[in-house]
Amino acid sequence: MAEVAITKGKDIIKRTRDCLHMIGGISKVVGRGDKVFIKPNLVDGAPFVTGEVVQLETIECLVKESLNAGASEVIIGETPTYRKPTETIKEYKRLAKELGAKFLELDKHPFVKVKVEDPVFFNEVRLSKPLLDSDVFINVPTLKTHAQCGVTVAIKNMYGLIPSEDRRYYHLINRVEEAIVDLYKAKSADLIVVDGTYTTFHIGPRPISDFKETFRLDLTLAGFDAVAVDTVSATVLGIDPLSLRFLKWAEEKGLGTRNMNDIEILGASLEEAYFGKAVDMVKFVNSRMKNSRVMNFGACTGCLQLSVEIMRSCDRISRGKKIVYVIGPNVKAEDVKKNLKEGETVIFCGYCAAPTFYNDLKGHFIPGCPPQSEDLLRKIKEILMK
Repeated sequence: MAEVAITKGKDIIKRTRDCLHMIGGISKVVGRGDKVFIKPNLVDGAPFVTGEVVQLETIECLVKESLNAGASEVIIGETPTYRKPTETIKEYKRLAKELGAKFLELDKHPFVKVKVEDPVFFNEVRLSKPLLDSDVFINVPTLKTHAQCGVTVAIKNMYGLIPSEDRRYYHLINRVEEAIVDLYKAKSADLIVVDGTYTTFHIGPRPISDFKETFRLDLTLAGFDAVAVDTVSATVLGIDPLSLRFLKWAEEKGLGTRNMNDIEILGASLEEAYFGKAVDMVKFVNSRMKNSRVMNFGACTGCLQLSVEIMRSCDRISRGKKIVYVIGPNVKAEDVKKNLKEGETVIFCGYCAAPTFYNDLKGHFIPGCPPQSEDLLRKIKEILMK
């Protein structure tokens, strides 16, 4: 039985400490003389109020708890995506110095090739040497939804432990979900502490004024099973864990459980922690597109990723033509007809939403599981030419 603790309250240090104690305390993983590596999610070093980065107090608590448990050294590490340190990063460096820890920008240190046994896709990955040289790995993500993976919590936080060029490569070949599972297989965390002070939607750097999806939750979650932690985190945000491909693959590869019957919730209940209004990919792109919209009928992250491509490219080239993209296996003809507006053209995306004789769905169709963005762009051009 996997345990996931949840605490709620405005005092971040108390909330984090209480959450740790519910699962047995940090001494379950940190012993005397251990070298501890703490990996916060710092992405672009965005301001704390955006919800993009781990709050300073969460890390302060973990550093102090590690040192009190006898750690000989504590490293706070992240591969930066910023060009120069932001105020947030300067605050992290100040805190590390004040507490006697080290703050490492991992791109200034070596990366090591690690073989992945029974991978989802990648037989070999590169990870930070300071991480691999440590005795204890504490994974500290934020509680966010994500443009490609659905949520970015424990398993996705591995992305900050690899070279910047590897990040770009995994995005380029559209294998981010496969990569994060294989990275976690290469080096799993000893402890996961999720900073849920805020939640937001992550899609990359943007002005602080554009963070319309940020909400304050005042939560902390903690556990040892990354799949269970991500499953509970997704549930709290109102995201169906069964729609997340990387979680399915992680469970299949033995990294943990996403079966709620095998997860014991400690502390605050799911009902007390539940938010349910977090912005997912479809809500995000629909709020920003002019000529297009997406109807989601239970799609997995494979098809949900297509929503971002629709926003970035398809909406721009549609030349004012109103197009509705339908995704998901639970689509029914009557639901599409009921929600369709005058003058809209329908494109069904993916095999699970394919029009057949039996389901009475009518419209254009893009095959694939998931469909490829180039096929979608080609179909739009065909429609425009007609």
